[in-house]
Amino acid sequence: MDKFKIIKTFNSNKPIIIWDGKKEVEADFIFPAEMSNDKIVNFFISEGKGLLCLATQEDYLIKKGFFKLPSNNSDKLNTNYFITIDHKSTNTGISARDRAETIKNFSSEQDISYFKYPGHIQLLGSIGINNRKGHTESSVELMKLLGFKPFAMLIEILDQNGNSHNFEYIKNLSRKYSIPLINVEDIYTEVINEKLYISPITEAKLPTKFGKFKIIGFENKFDGKEHFAIYKGDLKKEPLFVRIHSECVTGDVLTSRKCDCGSQLHRAMQKINKLGNGLIIYLRQEGRDIGITNKIKAYELQDKGFDTVEANLKIGMPIDNRDYAIAAQILKSLNIKRIILMTNNPDKVNQLRKYGIEVIKEEKHFGEITEENKFYLQIKKLKMNHKITLEEESI
Repeated sequence: MDKFKIIKTFNSNKPIIIWDGKKEVEADFIFPAEMSNDKIVNFFISEGKGLLCLATQEDYLIKKGFFKLPSNNSDKLNTNYFITIDHKSTNTGISARDRAETIKNFSSEQDISYFKYPGHIQLLGSIGINNRKGHTESSVELMKLLGFKPFAMLIEILDQNGNSHNFEYIKNLSRKYSIPLINVEDIYTEVINEKLYISPITEAKLPTKFGKFKIIGFENKFDGKEHFAIYKGDLKKEPLFVRIHSECVTGDVLTSRKCDCGSQLHRAMQKINKLGNGLIIYLRQEGRDIGITNKIKAYELQDKGFDTVEANLKIGMPIDNRDYAIAAQILKSLNIKRIILMTNNPDKVNQLRKYGIEVIKEEKHFGEITEENKFYLQIKKLKMNHKITLEEESI
């Protein structure tokens, strides 16, 4: 993401476009609220055509006295709507000049007493891009990344027929006005690379059947889950052997033979104990982060002949919902940047590198093969691109 180019675009009184290619292929014009003027507002209305909004952090809105609109919780995107406003200095509030006045005054940090409501500017509350990868959160985070106040004006782009989700139209607009097209994922990655949400807060000895380790607990402002890590030796020694293990209560605790998860965890502990140095990060991402109940639903379908990929899709879940940003955050909180990763999963490697971790080597890491998990492992290899050789898996 070219920050200089984005700032130059804003200084030319032009917006950028943020689009979401994963969730809804929808795009919005974005512009710093503090730079609002009637010309840019008119551009938003005439070329964007959607609902003109003003986004900032939810806690800020509440602190300043603004309040949420009532909801029946039927919006599948969970857009965080607050009241609509006009500044008291405006006339009708609907003109481009009036709307620009409202937006600019809001960005000067005035509270609700300076505004009329309902009005013509829709307020949106960001809950943080770590909690929701929406345009609201992306636009606010982008403002902060670029050094602007955390207030963004945005409007959804509709095509010539009044329809959204037309990516060809969006790309043509970007070319026509020479304005950058930024993906939500790019902003998310930039935030993860620049901001640390995790910090280690407690550590204790952990003697196990596989050797003596230490266990670390973290303060987690990223997703609120109680991820933890165990290690042996010196964490400052780089490159460090690292295993990132996603929670599998059926395999890790109940010793299920449907998967190889429990044996992978135990073999990682044995290897690190033998090496005398290494780290295991235990992520609370049960069932590739769909949760235990959904995992059991998928198991039920697997019992009927579906494979693990088909079963997840059949119950409306992603094939693999894991985001290793949290693992990268944990590594950074421990000042670990260069690692040898014990994994068969290329997505894990790619994500860690994207989030600023230098994976200098991938070391295959096999679990126990059983009659019950052979098909599961074949599907991981064929449909999920895991680097598994089933003959080696049994070693």
